[in-house]
Amino acid sequence: MAPPRKPPERRQRTNTPDIGVVVALPASSPAVPAPDPTWRSEVVEAWNDFWCSPLAGPGVMKATDAPALRRLFAYRSRLLVALEAMDAEPIVLGSTGQPTMSPWAAEVHRLEAAIAKLEQQFGLTPMARLKLGVTYEEGVSLAHRNAQLLEAFRTAQS
Repeated sequence: MAPPRKPPERRQRTNTPDIGVVVALPASSPAVPAPDPTWRSEVVEAWNDFWCSPLAGPGVMKATDAPALRRLFAYRSRLLVALEAMDAEPIVLGSTGQPTMSPWAAEVHRLEAAIAKLEQQFGLTPMARLKLGVTYEEGVSLAHRNAQLLEAFRTAQS
């Protein structure tokens, strides 16, 4: 675990930003928007999990993010279909009768690239969360420690 940062007044370089922590509050969770009825069940489950996570909390997700987020989950559903089609017939006959790779392989490759880009933009990977300055594990433990300290302080005051 890294040592705690010095307070801003004790830092030698005062122009370095202090990376904040997004604290996951146990308050009400946002309403989960309805998933697309054409999505696969695994994708619907991932959609519901996303909306129950701190990444979808108040102040993090905006209404303007919804189209790109829906596109991400639509791509995930299409990827599952493409993978099944590619696995069912990995080699097909080409135009002159030669064996060639299934055209679904190119679709899988294209979808995986698009999904990876969108996952980074939404902070759905550990490195992407770090780049966005979101660290829930620290935020959750920090909120828990703050609650414990506050309770201990209140007990000591009484």
